[in-house]
Amino acid sequence: MRTHNHIHLRHIMLYHFEKAIPLPRHFRDLNDLFGERTIDRKTVYEWFDRFKSGDTSLEDKPGRVRPSDFDDQTLLAAVEEDESLTTRILAEQFNVDHFIIVRRLKKLGKVWKLARWVPHELTDQNKISSRNGGSPTEMANNSTISTQTSTWPSWTASKLPSKLKDRGEEPHRLPPRQRPAPRGRKSGPINHGQRLGPPPSSSLFSHRGPHRLPC
Repeated sequence: MRTHNHIHLRHIMLYHFEKAIPLPRHFRDLNDLFGERTIDRKTVYEWFDRFKSGDTSLEDKPGRVRPSDFDDQTLLAAVEEDESLTTRILAEQFNVDHFIIVRRLKKLGKVWKLARWVPHELTDQNKISSRNGGSPTEMANNSTISTQTSTWPSWTASKLPSKLKDRGEEPHRLPPRQRPAPRGRKSGPINHGQRLGPPPSSSLFSHRGPHRLPC
């Protein structure tokens, strides 16, 4: 059983308040009796705080709109006109509770994604755009960003110039590194016809025969 008589619900809340029934039990009893989501927890707490302040009036405060005073089409038109509106802004605009806006938008199939309201069920065009990497506008933006960033040179650690140069000026290049000469060898040019190794020793004996010493 579900009731839309707000005054009747407020009479029950005032009765439970006078009986000092705990808030969690009061909230559970109302939804068990009249059906789930008959009233939200925040509304129950607001009315109990109002009763604690000494205000036992069951009428709405001046300027506040009841949930039944605006229809879903009005809310849907406001969302479609400006998709950047949040539920908090919509609640202030319609002067209703924030949770009421959330439930109405969920009922209308609206979810909040990427800082705007989008349909909960994707159309064929949405699915194609999602597979291709986004909408045509987003793809164009991504292409522009890629084109702009691709013009920058990708310097490596060994090729990084010592300072910034003007556009068109050749970067400073280090001279080619010279290899040091091996140890034990002269740095001059090598004569391949020259015999390598130690010079021939002056032996007392030659290859042709014994060397005779002078008398």
